[in-house]
Amino acid sequence: MYKEWITHKSCGCGGIMTIHMHTLFYHAKTKIKHVPVYTCSICSRYETLPVIKDNLAALIGRLDASFAGQNISFAKHNEWANVLKEAFAACPVNTELDHAEEVIRSAVQGRIDLLLDMYRLAREMGDAAWMEETEERLAQLTIYPAHR
Repeated sequence: MYKEWITHKSCGCGGIMTIHMHTLFYHAKTKIKHVPVYTCSICSRYETLPVIKDNLAALIGRLDASFAGQNISFAKHNEWANVLKEAFAACPVNTELDHAEEVIRSAVQGRIDLLLDMYRLAREMGDAAWMEETEERLAQLTIYPAHR
């Protein structure tokens, strides 16, 4: 059974860090929107959601001068960011953390179910490339179980 929260965690200062979508600036010219981060309301420390760090680093590694001045949605490159973006859009701004947690977990489980259906279809069609893409998307979500 999964015991950790997705919506919040403890900060080193003793405060509570809550999750939200953040915009990062790469080389002060490229905006990377919809990056899930934890932010502490006491010390203002922030950190990216641990499960997206590698994927975010890979995206940043692919950016070159041709991306200067562009807005990039991380949600188009990462399943967690995409699910969280959609879940936050479905929650009113002042939603209690417990309710937001339920919405997020339900959204994650729904996305996993959808991706499993897509994988089954890709396998039935014999589409190896689609199967591989779907496996990669599933792997991003299954790092955290969807149910506590």
